[in-house]
Amino acid sequence: MKLIKIILFIVLVFALVVAGWYYRPWSEYSPQKIASLQDPAKYVENFQMMDRLIPYKTVLSGTDTKLFGEQLSPIDPQYVFNGEPRVLSDYLSESVTTGLLVVKDGIIRHEQYYRGANRETLLTSWSVAKSFVATAIAMAHKEGLIESLDDRADKYAVQYAGSDFGSSSLASLLAMSTGLDFLEDYVSDDSDIRPYFFNSFILGDDPDSLLLTFERNRDAFTDFDYISPNSHVLSAVLRAVYKKPLANIISEKIWQPMGMEADATWLQHRNDERGVALGYCCLNARLRDYARFGQFYLDTLHGQGPAHSTLSESWLQGLAVPASEAHTPGGEKYSGRGYSTHFWLPKQRRGVFFASGVYGQTIWIDPARKLVIVKTSADSNFASRFAENEAAFEAISQLYD
Repeated sequence: MKLIKIILFIVLVFALVVAGWYYRPWSEYSPQKIASLQDPAKYVENFQMMDRLIPYKTVLSGTDTKLFGEQLSPIDPQYVFNGEPRVLSDYLSESVTTGLLVVKDGIIRHEQYYRGANRETLLTSWSVAKSFVATAIAMAHKEGLIESLDDRADKYAVQYAGSDFGSSSLASLLAMSTGLDFLEDYVSDDSDIRPYFFNSFILGDDPDSLLLTFERNRDAFTDFDYISPNSHVLSAVLRAVYKKPLANIISEKIWQPMGMEADATWLQHRNDERGVALGYCCLNARLRDYARFGQFYLDTLHGQGPAHSTLSESWLQGLAVPASEAHTPGGEKYSGRGYSTHFWLPKQRRGVFFASGVYGQTIWIDPARKLVIVKTSADSNFASRFAENEAAFEAISQLYD
């Protein structure tokens, strides 16, 4: 009887320790809060307050804000998709949209927020952040801190030495063609991305070290295989060449020079000086500041602004060009979308490139029309809407032809 009491006492103490670790009532952050990100019913709320769930570092804005002109008007174009008449407002509702912004010729023509969001909300970007990382890589290359995009990653990020990610060229990382055996699936039990995300944030495992054991099972540029660790390794290269945390780099190279109006946040795996930003996601910003990123590229491609001093002509000319034949729009993977250097290419409209994130985040950049469209969402069915997203954005674009 005494032994049973001792065992029960040990079990109770263990349960209390586990519960304390999971809920952490003494801490601002807890595994319980992070685990709530798996609940689709909480996507709308969580995607507007990510920096209250996960540790972060601030991406500081400057004092010289790039102001947009405003000529706001409501829009609700009709279009045909899969042979059926559709209307934009229905699509925005079905895709759980939280924000929609349209900028034409540097002037905001439409701005609308939904589901509790407003102009000051820091809306999460998910993989849209990858395009910010790639842009900073291009800037480091232009500065000469990166000698060549054909260099191996471990030439700069030495913590990857001896690993297959480390032996990957920066060009193959940018093109999502490293040949690494990594499963990017957000629902599968065999997924590699889910444990990578949650082990970083819940267990506090170092995001760099977690990638050292993955191996290449085919040559680089054999195919187009979109995997998030490629972007994180690129962010490690940035941390190495600039000798600063990622949030500081993005602030100095992108946020302040592009005239962003407000501070942003970038999530990191720990809430202390050892925290490392997840370089494949986790930037949180205002809708208008996402639009300023798109406008930066429009201005640069039209010879305006100082950006030609920060980006090479080859980088700019390659934005809307498939990285290889396997990256050409119309292929079997990724709903026919193509890919360049950490920017997606639409199936239907050539010359356009866009940043894209899971659950329906988009920065759409159309140089010919001098148009930027930004959409944020909390859509668990986002993968089924890629084609209609393009159709809806084309319908919006035609309003301004």
